[in-house]
Amino acid sequence: MLKIINLSTYSYDMDRYNNNCENINKFLKKHNIDAIELFAPSGYSEELIPENRIKGIHLKHFPIWIDFWNGNKKGMLEDFDSVEGIINNYGGSDKKAIINQYKEEIKLAERLNAEYVVFHVSNTKLKHCYNYNFTYTDKDVIDASIELVNEIFKDLDTGVTILFENLWWPGLRMVDKKLAKYFIESIEYENKGFMLDTGHLLNTNLNIDTEEEGIDYLLEIIDELGDLKSYIKGIHLSKSISSKYVKNQISKYENLEINYSEMIKDIIFHILKIDEHKPFTNKKIKKLIDIINPKYLVYEFITTSLDELSDFINIQDKTLGLY
Repeated sequence: MLKIINLSTYSYDMDRYNNNCENINKFLKKHNIDAIELFAPSGYSEELIPENRIKGIHLKHFPIWIDFWNGNKKGMLEDFDSVEGIINNYGGSDKKAIINQYKEEIKLAERLNAEYVVFHVSNTKLKHCYNYNFTYTDKDVIDASIELVNEIFKDLDTGVTILFENLWWPGLRMVDKKLAKYFIESIEYENKGFMLDTGHLLNTNLNIDTEEEGIDYLLEIIDELGDLKSYIKGIHLSKSISSKYVKNQISKYENLEINYSEMIKDIIFHILKIDEHKPFTNKKIKKLIDIINPKYLVYEFITTSLDELSDFINIQDKTLGLY
């Protein structure tokens, strides 16, 4: 099992290491970290990030894409202020724009000798992030994702493993074994599996109030998956106990319209309050790791400084009994 941390090419991450490759290597060594899962790979520079440390690539995520995929212009204009904004977001005006971006990132993953790429299976409109009154079902999003992924790999010469990540929005939420089985078996590419995100799975249950309740829920879901859990090749390990906040937001916005500019200004902060990306402190979480025995254990934290990241890694190591 490899211990991995997430790292992006964005300046807020690179600045922490003073844009210095050696500082990144020192940090990894200090915390006994085996590898990096890289986000925003198009910004990669070998002078900044050690290529030999990259094991995974987190592919680009389009949170709102089903309306675009289906050519639903009216639906798209509910989430973008103009047709130009739509084209800028997706890099074009038809399905090929999305398909080609994923192809290019997978080719880049190959060049960087990454073993796996991560793909989000999810969709939600902006306003539904607040009121949870979703337009599309899990099945709708899964069917569209099957089409997209099979198009991406149809004529792509690659051996990289694609790991599908669960979210709490409609799509692959990992709470329905039959749907998860249908999805993974419908992907025509052979090298495939799941990247289980524990924080995202916790966010599917709005009745969790404590960490222990959350871990019990994770163990229950994994038990229900049965043999399907053999597809879980990696874990994005983080804690998110935000049900109280979410229920308050749903109640607040259930019958209240939010204008586009307000949503755009607030959406990142809102999502971070839902998906907290904190370390587990209850040692019972080790049971989940032992049951799954993933090839890739990714500490996926969101922090405000390198010191806080160090603290989170140390907390997680202590909880799991590592080092």
